[in-house]
Amino acid sequence: MYIEELKPGVTRISASPDWPRPYVGVGGAMHGNEPCGAEAISRIALAFEEGTLAPAKGTIFLVHANPLATAQGRRHTPEGEDLNRLWDFEFTETLREDAWGYEHHRVLELKDVLGGLDVFLDLHSAGTSTPAFGVSNGEAQIDEIAKQIGIAYLVQSWYGLADKVIIGFLKLTGVPALSVECGAHDDPEISDKAQQIALSFLRVTGAIDDGHASNGSDVRTVHVVEKITKPSKEFYFGEQWTGFQTLAPGTLLGRDRVTEIRVSQRCYAVLPNLDVDVGDDVIYLAVDT
Repeated sequence: MYIEELKPGVTRISASPDWPRPYVGVGGAMHGNEPCGAEAISRIALAFEEGTLAPAKGTIFLVHANPLATAQGRRHTPEGEDLNRLWDFEFTETLREDAWGYEHHRVLELKDVLGGLDVFLDLHSAGTSTPAFGVSNGEAQIDEIAKQIGIAYLVQSWYGLADKVIIGFLKLTGVPALSVECGAHDDPEISDKAQQIALSFLRVTGAIDDGHASNGSDVRTVHVVEKITKPSKEFYFGEQWTGFQTLAPGTLLGRDRVTEIRVSQRCYAVLPNLDVDVGDDVIYLAVDT
């Protein structure tokens, strides 16, 4: 077995010194306050190092996306920006280089590594309770892979985000990719869940063959049709929504002193989170595909 740190936070593992394809990537902690992915890939890396897990074919890439923000326990560094909103690289044309923060440099550092993969899994966690769900970029067989790794829902399109997030960038390069929200940040079992999802992904893609079955289940497919931004600091939800809670037409989603928002059709609440700045996305609405 061959293990090499390719660059800070990026480890590759293969049974061959030629580092053959396919290149299968698993990433975690794109946001520093979501450490479950980094913990999952750290455990997997240790299993390779100790010899309790072995690569079957190709080359596995384990990517700790945002180690500095993880060390700080923040979504992104104080001088930087959300790493998962920089993958359109627009900042390279609109922001002076001396004004770049850590995440601006990091996204460029990761661009060639991730853009050169053959398939990628991006692990996240949510601020509120949610069943595990994936967001697919629709390339190749990624939707079929997603249905075998232990998630409950699969989002097949996400209005308003596709051009800025890692799976959107990978779609442009033709790389099948899946982001998975493994559960809530404060779930005491969140790192275990992330690890099991990552191992199932490695099994389904053929990167490992450890004798365990993949974690297939019934998966409901949906697509996000609307995002709601936080209109004011006083905005509050009509109820304490949880992930994929069903909302009936007319349900009071939230309000402040001047704005009242109600849903117009049966839908699901996705990633409800009041702990965001005014103007940022506070909740998404999804419908069955």
